[in-house]
Amino acid sequence: MNNKIQMIKNKGFTLIELLVVIAVIGLLAVLVLFSVDNIKSKSRDARRVVDIKSIQEGLALYQNDNQDYPIMDDYITGGDFMSLALENDGAIRGVPTDPLNEGTYRYHYQSTQGKDYVIQYYLETDSIQGRSSGLNTSRP
Repeated sequence: MNNKIQMIKNKGFTLIELLVVIAVIGLLAVLVLFSVDNIKSKSRDARRVVDIKSIQEGLALYQNDNQDYPIMDDYITGGDFMSLALENDGAIRGVPTDPLNEGTYRYHYQSTQGKDYVIQYYLETDSIQGRSSGLNTSRP
């Protein structure tokens, strides 16, 4: 009988064991969330680079047809002058915008005389070879 009582007392977990398990699970959850957030940032950066290349290809087609680039100094919204000019010319179906499209994470197009242009965009990470996090620019 005494042996059965001893076995019943030893079947549960101590408070310390439970706290250690909860702490380990919490630590793993934080690591997974941080990793997922970092993967999302890298994915948005990869999309930004592809978007800028698409815009540049559309601008090259537009310039080939019109001998100048659209004149504008503003953010690319998809409904701005440059976007509408490219779409109406058939150079591009739809001008992409930044995946976040808020705050500093927006594409900015500048061409004051139509002879050249600058597209500015921000990257969140250093994951793209040849580009750094922060402000980046593309020219023809």
